[in-house]
Amino acid sequence: MQKKIKLKDISSILFIMYLFHLVFMIFFNNIIEIRDNKIFEYIYTFKIYRWLFSFPIIYYFVKNIKNYEYFKTSNKLDIKNFIIYFAIFFLGIHILNILNIFTITISNLKEKQSTIQGFLYVDTLWTVFISPVLEEIVFRGVIMNNLKKYGIKIAIIVNSIFFAFSHYDIEKIMPVLFMGIILSHITYKYSLKYSIIFHFFMNLLGIIPVIIFTLKIQKYLYIYSLIFIVLVVFLFIIFIRNVKREKYKEIFSIFKLNNEDRKNIAEFVKNNGLYLFVILVIVISNLLFNYKLF
Repeated sequence: MQKKIKLKDISSILFIMYLFHLVFMIFFNNIIEIRDNKIFEYIYTFKIYRWLFSFPIIYYFVKNIKNYEYFKTSNKLDIKNFIIYFAIFFLGIHILNILNIFTITISNLKEKQSTIQGFLYVDTLWTVFISPVLEEIVFRGVIMNNLKKYGIKIAIIVNSIFFAFSHYDIEKIMPVLFMGIILSHITYKYSLKYSIIFHFFMNLLGIIPVIIFTLKIQKYLYIYSLIFIVLVVFLFIIFIRNVKREKYKEIFSIFKLNNEDRKNIAEFVKNNGLYLFVILVIVISNLLFNYKLF
């Protein structure tokens, strides 16, 4: 009989990881004055730190991989279904980012450090090849897997909330929360490996415009703009078509909670006050230190 691993087995690790994440980001964003000749030192420190704090959960995942299936299914995410997910993801993310423009405009934000060309290559490597694997193992492989005893809807919503807040910036929370829900649904329906592949592809598409604008490659700006417009029109048509065919009904049903789901929420709140405390600390501290709203 396989050993049952309880959620509390990882709660302390997550608590420590998020508090250190919070303290470091406050220090990084508010105390250190980053100069051009020092920026690499702090950036590498941040990247290494974040990677190191993933190790306890990666270890937990590897150690227990034989005991859990970790959402391994026989379903395959083919090209057709990939495009269906891509349409709702792409349009949803960009709509939320447009709404964030208004949020950023009216908020009292401190100036952000612009992207440094030398850092761009390191950031590309991390964003495209490392983050998708680490984040999917941590949030979908471990957290979502251990939360599924509360029901898959609660597991998807809660792990997506943690995924969103792990990105720290207030303006990123809603887009990343939406991304987490899509990735969680892919993990549940198809398996963890497909959410890693989808995450890799999404991050790759996200870093391309950053590379073009940072390197100021003028001829590619026009090409990218044209491709972007065509892609938006194409995906909008795909999205409307699949809404009419109720292809997204299963994803949207996550937010339709029945009586059993409500009981699961109450059970989760009762047994996991530590999780809720961590979220509250991150939100309040973020507003206090990074946005100066208090």
